[in-house]
Amino acid sequence: MITARMTAGRRIAASLAVAALAFGVTSCGAINEQATTTNYAASDGINLNVADAEVRNLMFITNEEGTDARLIGTVVNSGKAPISLAIKAESAAPVTVKVPANGEIRLEDDANKTVITNLGVKPGEHAETTFTTEGSTENFSVPVNDGTLAEYRAFVPGGDDGTATEHLKPSPATSGH
Repeated sequence: MITARMTAGRRIAASLAVAALAFGVTSCGAINEQATTTNYAASDGINLNVADAEVRNLMFITNEEGTDARLIGTVVNSGKAPISLAIKAESAAPVTVKVPANGEIRLEDDANKTVITNLGVKPGEHAETTFTTEGSTENFSVPVNDGTLAEYRAFVPGGDDGTATEHLKPSPATSGH
């Protein structure tokens, strides 16, 4: 015979089981880091801050190791005075990007074209780079890309010669099924 006391006990046990299941299913966020809270560069370049300079989506574009490389990305000056950001990659000579107060410089624009001579790093690798402004220095590993992707071909110093995409074309021997 089932009594009211037994029914209440079953209800309590069932409620606790449902609560434990709900906690087990929803508590993953309590233990694991949420991907939406992590800051990252959503493109091929890097993001970094050096004093008032905020560097966004920065990368080098070149065709081969040892040749010139174009620097692309944006440098934002959040300060009230103009800044000069010195960028020294690997053993290449440093370049300077000047940014007006509360302004930005888009390195993709022809007026702001910045080329590193003899970068010495192959596409697909990273160039160890030092950024200096206002007495602050930061070291970052900057990606080196080539003209494989169409959006970067226009930035290859000396023009894109087509060699970066040669491996993407099917050969006659492999085009059949």
